[in-house]
Amino acid sequence: MNWGWIGEALASAPVQHALVAGCEIAFLSGLVGAFVILRGQSFAGHVLTDVGTTGGAGAYLIGMNGWFGLLSFGVVASVGIELLGGRTRGERDLATGVILSLALGFGALFLYLDAQLAHANASMAVLFGSLFTLDPSLVPWISAAAALCALALLAMWRPLALASVNPDLARVRGVPVRAMSIAFMVVLAVAVETDALVAGSLLATALIVGPAATAARFTKNTLVAGVVAGLLGALTVAASVFLSYDSYHWLPQHTSWPVSFFVAALVFLTYAASSALARVNGRPKVEVVIP
Repeated sequence: MNWGWIGEALASAPVQHALVAGCEIAFLSGLVGAFVILRGQSFAGHVLTDVGTTGGAGAYLIGMNGWFGLLSFGVVASVGIELLGGRTRGERDLATGVILSLALGFGALFLYLDAQLAHANASMAVLFGSLFTLDPSLVPWISAAAALCALALLAMWRPLALASVNPDLARVRGVPVRAMSIAFMVVLAVAVETDALVAGSLLATALIVGPAATAARFTKNTLVAGVVAGLLGALTVAASVFLSYDSYHWLPQHTSWPVSFFVAALVFLTYAASSALARVNGRPKVEVVIP
């Protein structure tokens, strides 16, 4: 088998940008995913991708880069979800649903206008991702955002873990539970909306939930689960980039398969494999070390 195409791929500037940006945000997504599972906020993550669709489509309408639209709408929505929601999960889900309905309405309008104004490619990029066509000037911004969010999350890991498991005890110990929740939602928004560049807004939560759910089956420590999920997500994105690059030669039409397809497929396969192994070895429950 000829593996020379790997060197050819690594010499390509679009592949280099895709690997750097994709792996960085995938690692952040793994860290965030550990808390998404712990806090039961998978629905909120999914809603933020839909809100991001609205922001990305709106950004293209006014000539902005789609990532800034994704990010701005996602961050505003994440804070709104936390401020409108109450202390219980049911109250948060109600607030999330209200914001989702509003975002979907504007999203439908913006996507329609994009199509009418000859921005059809913009709609495809928002919905399905565009990692190979990533603007090189965005890579430093994405790297900085991923690094800052990862450092912020690691800095508040222990108090956030306590607030996620036992909010009342956290308040007694002086943890600002509401502030922690808002900060986490902002980090989640950054991760989800940047994931949309990798897998599109339709599949952005795959990198948030999938690797974290897989890692949680094999470790009882949330920090270890987050790091393992981050590494697993980065490997998934790297493999997806190479597979997408090589897929150009798979069919006579010479059309590359989207990175988002390989991301979703690999996330599913790794989770399915972990489920099978967990049934054999016994599935550990995620535990939180309370400071």
